[in-house]
Parts: sequence; structure tokens; C-alpha cells
Amino acid sequence: MKKLYVVVWLFFLTGLLQAQNITDIAVMNDSSADSQTENDMQISSISDSIFCYPDRIRYDQRCIQIEGDDVFVFSGAFHYFRVPQALWPHRFEKLKKAGFNCVETYIPWNWHEQKMPLSPTDDSCLDMTELDDFLKMAEEFGLYVIVRPGPYICAEWSGGGFPQWIMQKKPAQTAFDTWLQSNDPEFMRWNEHWYRAVCRVVAPYQLTRKRKGETGVILFQVENEFNRIKWFPKEAKKDYLVQLANIVRKYDIDVPVITCWTNEARNVESGVLNGVVDMVNSYPRWEVEKNFGRLINLQLNTQPGKPLISGELQGGWMSEVGGTLSWEQDGLTPAQTQNISLYALQRGFCGINYYMVVGGTNFDDWGARQMATTYDYAAAIGEDGSINERYRRFQGLGCLLKEHGTKIARAENIPITYTSTDPDVKLALRQSFNGDRYYFLRTEERSRAHFGTIQTSDLVLDFALEPFGSMIYYLPAGLDKGSWYPELPEPTSRPAVVADTIRLKPTLCMSDPLPNKWNKLKDSEYIDDHGVYGHHFVYYRTYAPQGKILEVGRIGNKLINGSDGDEVIISVDGEIITPLEGGDSPYSVKYRLPGDSTNRKKLEVVMLFESKGLHHHTKKIVEDYWNIGVDFVKCDDKRLPLEYAYTEKERGLMLSQNKALHKAVGAKHNPLLTWHSYSFSLPPQCDNVKYPFYLKLEHIGNGFIYLNGHCIGRCWEKGPQFEYYLPECWLNAEGTNNIVVSLRSTSENGSIKKAEIIPAIWKAENYK
Repeated sequence: MKKLYVVVWLFFLTGLLQAQNITDIAVMNDSSADSQTENDMQISSISDSIFCYPDRIRYDQRCIQIEGDDVFVFSGAFHYFRVPQALWPHRFEKLKKAGFNCVETYIPWNWHEQKMPLSPTDDSCLDMTELDDFLKMAEEFGLYVIVRPGPYICAEWSGGGFPQWIMQKKPAQTAFDTWLQSNDPEFMRWNEHWYRAVCRVVAPYQLTRKRKGETGVILFQVENEFNRIKWFPKEAKKDYLVQLANIVRKYDIDVPVITCWTNEARNVESGVLNGVVDMVNSYPRWEVEKNFGRLINLQLNTQPGKPLISGELQGGWMSEVGGTLSWEQDGLTPAQTQNISLYALQRGFCGINYYMVVGGTNFDDWGARQMATTYDYAAAIGEDGSINERYRRFQGLGCLLKEHGTKIARAENIPITYTSTDPDVKLALRQSFNGDRYYFLRTEERSRAHFGTIQTSDLVLDFALEPFGSMIYYLPAGLDKGSWYPELPEPTSRPAVVADTIRLKPTLCMSDPLPNKWNKLKDSEYIDDHGVYGHHFVYYRTYAPQGKILEVGRIGNKLINGSDGDEVIISVDGEIITPLEGGDSPYSVKYRLPGDSTNRKKLEVVMLFESKGLHHHTKKIVEDYWNIGVDFVKCDDKRLPLEYAYTEKERGLMLSQNKALHKAVGAKHNPLLTWHSYSFSLPPQCDNVKYPFYLKLEHIGNGFIYLNGHCIGRCWEKGPQFEYYLPECWLNAEGTNNIVVSLRSTSENGSIKKAEIIPAIWKAENYK
């Protein structure tokens, strides 16, 4: 039986994490970081020996240099594993047209090694093809690349990127109670296994391996947001980072190494960490100067001589189950994007990576616990490939940075005295070595537009700012008239399109046939011990005495960072049994079995287990609940033998390809799981105008959605998502399309009230 832990500090995180990133929370009340420090005040402690090829790529405290020239890195996050490969060229094209010169991606270990290898030297289960294809395509589009292979990536991704099988490699005795992200020798052997596979693919794509003038991988990240971890001593954390950085160098990575929000990599005067740049991650929403500003101050004070680079700057936010969709959340406006970007320039950044710029989808069951299927993120390039006002702001910023980015990064911060007719508008000045001046005007007041005049000793400036607005007034040396930046392009005009909603009528509504093949579990075994690593519905079967109390152990509410608990539905002779009132605990649920307790004939008990997914954070309590499935089934405090069947995903894929299910035992009365199948044909689209399609559902019960042999993802009764993007590469433009939805039973047996195919014509754009 797994150990049980009481968590007393999670209550405060639940609300805050929906509002802001944990990085910003760390400085939210830290007034010690209020005093500004400028990077021109620093004394560098960086040794030139840290650069493998300084003539190709290096950095100083102000800028990154490529081939000897300053380059402002303007980058956007694009997760290849969240976008079907057929759609990558379109997303890359949009990135390039927005003015980005770089793309960044996490590399999830569990995506590339979905089956368990025998040992750290066994590479037979690795498939790195998609990473290789992504790096090749980025090169074809002329983009630099930042790679972030973890091993922990967070990313609201199942297990934070760790494979489900990794915990089966944990020794009986470990250096620390928490194993993941520790410097335990066995864990480090598996980290090297993963890094070796990544480096083998990445190394040939490095800028240092390309001809001069070509693009390639410019930065390689080790670990991720390591400050979150408080349960290892600092020396052990530092040793862990040193080992990761040495592994990277061992396997031929010679571009600069980075990390993010990791204090142990800062202010290291010698060794491999001396050259590692710790980047700033920030999602401050409206509190830009307070939260982002404090993070910048901390970085400058603890990382002398290294440039300011943002590993993740707010480009939106996630959608959580039971929460709010990204575009409907507070503090994620396009004006906020411009404000935070210009504040970064005001403080001297030479590289910015926005998270996310390309939205995606948590297909299948890859989303972490509590995550919606959509990972649109309110990104500039939406989940469906459409562009929006945030994209337009990036276009303006891209033009500004192309012309002035490195000049601003090299410019000196000049203290300035001014008066303003609007006290909510602030002014800052950076001046370049040739006398060019960049005046930064910004406000964090967001209830009104701001019009007025700012006056300095030698300049009178009339301004007009939108709510939460920000602008730069550029005044070249020797001139008395300048220009306002960023200059935004005209809004994209879209052709008028008329398209009707397709109302779906069910072609099939059926109870899921009970499995005809069951697999036995030994005592204390889980289905991942049998090589099942997915988080779809699982059937369990046991035989129990009549009239007794049946107790089923499972992960309870709020135990894992405040997430909802996994659920179990049980059925006896086709009838669903209601849990006992007051018998439900955070760790188990109890049922009164029917029948006479004096009757020795045992009942067949069938259970449907719903996993809410694997959490994207690590720590002891998360690791204790890492396995998939029920913890135990007991009667009279005795464990009952269990059998399982993992059939829901296979059946969903088959039905959505219009294939009949294999012959199986029929369900009786109230089913534990139901299938809802629909067929439809798409309306014709104009040759030069394309628009995406969504499935809109009104349903009761949780389940999974399948389209033409692909699993779109989860659908949650509590929302907030009820419209699901249908990738055009998975749709049949001509012919029949099949959608299938599985729903677990509820008091209303899992039903769909309405299903529609919605043409998203309001997002249509000219693809010519």
C-alpha cells in the first residue's frame, strides 16, 4: 500500500496558480528586490574559456554575438508535440512573418520513449524522428532554435515530461526520499540515457556545425525552474546541475548552455556552471513592474556579467479543468504583451522568448492532471493556426527589434527627471553610445486611455497611450523630431465567408461491451507494471462476498497540488452501486454490496477507473501516487485479487475508423461507459479561403473524443472547454468523417445533449 501524506500548504496554491506563474509568486511579496540594478553596473566574473567557439557564438553582459555581430534573439515557443506535423509549415510561416528570428521548444522525454527500455544503455525504445524533423524545418525557415530537453519540462504536460515507466527504475534505497530531479546515481544514469539521445539529434543542427550565415541551434537548456524544488540541499542541487551540464558537453553540445529560474546556476565563479546563463521566466499579468521587475533585479544582483534573457515571457496562459478559457482570463490582453515587452527592453534585455507564440492541443491523454484539452494559451498563433491582435503586436515589435533591438540593449540607462500631466504615465530613458535616445513611456493603469504631455529639461513630448499602454519615442542624435514605436501594421482583412453549423445526429449510441479478456494483477501491482502507460479509462474486475463493505483505494481530492481526485464507478450484475455517504475519504471510497452476507456465493464486481492524469510537478507526494489505477480493493480489511482490461482507447480508435468492435460480453442495464458515434461531410471551401472546424459538445460525464482514427483529447463535464479543434490534416475534405465520444456513467448515464460541427469563420484568413 502506498504511504499516505497530509499536505498542509497546498490550500494557498490552488487559487494563485490559476492567476500567475509560480515564478512570479516567489517574488510577489519580496520587497527586498525593489531597488533597481542595471547591468552596466556589473563586474563580469565570466571566463572566456567557457565559450567553445567564441568566433561563432558567445555573449557578454549586454548581448549575444553570432559571427561577431550582436543579435537580438526574438523567439517564440512552439511545441511540435502539440501540433500535427502536417501543420508545422503553416505555423513556421506565421512565426517568420511576425518577425521572429528564433523558435523555442521543450523536448518531452515521455513523448520520444513511450516504452520502457531494459537499461540506460538500451536505446531501442527511443524514437527521435519528430525532433529531427522539427529542427530541420526550423532551419529551412531560417530560424535560430532554443532547445529545452528537461529532463523535467513542466509544460502542463503529463508527468512534466518524465516517462510513466521511470519510477519503476527507482532503487529501493535512494539518496533522497524524492527521487525525480535529484542527483541520485541511478537517476543520473537515466538522465544521461535521455540527454545522449537528445544530443545525438541536436548536435548536427548547432550553429557551430553550420556554415557562416546559416541558422541553427544557439542555446541548450538543462533542467527547468529548479527554484521550485525545496526538498534537496543546495549543494545536491548544484551537483545535479553540474552533472547535467557536463553530460551535455560530453555528448558534443558546444553552444552556450542555459537554464531558467535556477539560483544554483547563478554567481558560480568557476567550473562548468560559470558559463550557464540563468534566464528570467515571468507571467506577471497586470503587475509587470512589481513582479517582472523584481525578478530582473534579483537576476542582475546574482548573475554578474551575464546578459538578460527571458526564457519564458508571458504570451498567454493555460486553461485548467473547471477554470476559465485562456482568452477569457484577466491580464492577458495584447496591450499587456506590448507593455511587458517594452519593459523588458527598458531594463536591457537582449533576448526574449514568449511562452507561447504557437498554441497547440493536449491530444489524447498527454495533458497533465487538471489541464484542458486545448493548449491555445491565448497565443498569437492560435491552436487552429489563426492569428489575432497579439500577433499584430508581435509584428510591430519584430520590426522594432530588427532595427533597434541590439542598439537598445547596448544603450545606457540614463536617470531622468520629468513632469507629466498624467501621474499614471512613467518615463525612462536609454541612450546609445552615438547619442540616440529611446524614451520609454508606460502605464499600468488600465481603466482608461491616457493622453497628456511629459516634459524633461530638453524635451516636451505629447503622448497618447491605450489603457495599460506603452510606447517608445526614438529620437536620433542631433535631431529635434523623432518617431513612435512600435509601428503596428494595418489589421488583417479577412474575406467574408458564409458557412452553416452542421448539426450532428448520432449514428450509434451504445453501451461499451465489457471486456472478454482480462489480465491478472498480483498483489500491489499496477497496470503500468504491465507496460500500460496511458491514462484512459481502465476496467477492473474482482469477486467479493455479498452484503459486505467494499473499499476501493484511489487518489483523493486535493492531495496532488490541489487537483481533483481520480474516480471509481462499480457495477454488480449490471447495476451501478452508489458510494456510502460519509464513507468517502481522500484516500478511498466505500460501497455496500448487495445480497445476503450469509450467502457464500461471491459477486462479480466490475469497476471503471477514471484517472485524471499525471501531474506536471514533482515531489514526494506526487511520486507516491505515480502509478496508474486503483490502490487496492478490500473487504473486511483483506485485499481482493484484481483483473484489469485497458480497452477504451483501442475501441475509440476503431469506432472512429468505422470499424466494428470485436465480439465482447454485453453490458447489462446501466453501463459504466457509453459510446456516441457521429458521421458528417464537410461543406466545400473556396480554393483561397480556409477556415477551421470545431466540435461543439453539450454533454454529461467525462470522456475522450476520437476523430478518424485520432484521439483529440479529453472532454470534461465541468468545462470550461466545450469546443474542440479538429485539425484539418485529420479531416476528410471529401468523403465521410467519423467522430466518436466515450463518456463514463453518471447519475444520467453519460449522455450528449447536443453535438455540432462549428465552422470558425470568424477566424478565417486568406491562406494564399
